[in-house]
Amino acid sequence: MRGMFLVYICGLLAMTGQAADDIEKVSLPLAPDMYRADLYVWQGIKNPQAVLVLSPGYNGSGEGLIRQSQWQEFARNNNLGLVGLSFASDSKLFHENRGYYYASKGSGKVLLSGIRKIYKKDLPLLLYGFSGGAHFTSRFVEWKPERVITWCAYSAAWWDEPQKTEAMPMGIVACGDRDKRYGASLMYFKQGRAAGKPWLWVSLAGIGHNHSDHLDEFVRKYFSAVLHNKSDGLSVDIDRKIEVTATQAGQIPSITGWIPDKNLLADWMRIHK
Repeated sequence: MRGMFLVYICGLLAMTGQAADDIEKVSLPLAPDMYRADLYVWQGIKNPQAVLVLSPGYNGSGEGLIRQSQWQEFARNNNLGLVGLSFASDSKLFHENRGYYYASKGSGKVLLSGIRKIYKKDLPLLLYGFSGGAHFTSRFVEWKPERVITWCAYSAAWWDEPQKTEAMPMGIVACGDRDKRYGASLMYFKQGRAAGKPWLWVSLAGIGHNHSDHLDEFVRKYFSAVLHNKSDGLSVDIDRKIEVTATQAGQIPSITGWIPDKNLLADWMRIHK
């Protein structure tokens, strides 16, 4: 009877794509001001073209994120490695511009060395981070934009002012309209647009500082459009939710955004309130 039960459990795990040996934990040397530097790796893709890095909130573990079947399916369909960030620092350091939030001060190198260790080569990245993960994501993109294909930073409490860079990967800045981080997040988006960054703003109606399945779904569609090099993008007015010309966007960049594929316009209009 016990043997039959074990077979049943193994069958369920296989169907959900969450068998124990699907996930590997990789512990890395610590950077300054970090007390944990782990990556969780989904083993579903052995020779990926790029790596999707999912970053949870403050000092959290990305293991649960990469166990979600939606992200595994997305990685499989797009030939992506799938990595969950699990970094940690003393919270007191963050307001001193230290700790893993600040990718240029060591944590970014930890991630890149981990990618090289896991996949035996340097690979471009797609980054998606929430809260503390948004802190890390946004600063990593500013530090190494040439390593990033596309990204989304969802609801950070404070942001560094974006600077003009030679490489400017397309990305999303998002926040819930009931989140106290809303004003800071919108300001960061506007500063990036003023610097010429090809970014999109997503305002989530009725959402506080919480995970959003709807945003996850939109991010996957957005990332897919960027990965497949859609050339029919468009500029949008983020207040009126309409398409505008490139000339209009150039005149008032801080109230416009860039969508990489015209087929995403309806999806953005549904999620952006």
